[in-house]
Amino acid sequence: MMRSHTTRSGLLGASLIEVVIAMGVLAVTLPLLFGVFAKSGETAAAAKAETRSNWIIPACMREIEAARENKSRFLPKREPGVVYPASGETLALAFSADGRTLGKVPARSYETGVKSLAGEPARYLVSIRSELAENKDRPDEPPMLNLRLTLEYPAAVPSNKRRTLDFHSRIP
Repeated sequence: MMRSHTTRSGLLGASLIEVVIAMGVLAVTLPLLFGVFAKSGETAAAAKAETRSNWIIPACMREIEAARENKSRFLPKREPGVVYPASGETLALAFSADGRTLGKVPARSYETGVKSLAGEPARYLVSIRSELAENKDRPDEPPMLNLRLTLEYPAAVPSNKRRTLDFHSRIP
């Protein structure tokens, strides 16, 4: 009868080299995985902002149109043929995560970030800027207003760290 010989190294588990190789693989792959998760979070936030913009931007346009007749709930009166808001003035509206208008953002809060407004958490801000453009087709008409609405998110961070989506429109 023949006996089979078993080596001791086969019974003791992983060798030091195997452990070092496994640690090296983990050291390379874990940061990559964390990067992928972070990027997917950013992508999800961008997708939500783009989806909500379908409600938010029309709500802003309705408020701007109502401001012309001094019937806006949140914005000051807008005079035809005048830059709105006045040059150097900050005008922004805050919106909830589901796209509901929360109100006008105080100028002092806009730069530093808005965590809540009207007792509700703010997720998005829309800043309003404009410039006058001559109406070349009808020189007898008042100049048109080129509007730039910038959807900014997340609202709670300082303005220089927010992600943005720009929307442009032209109104009388």
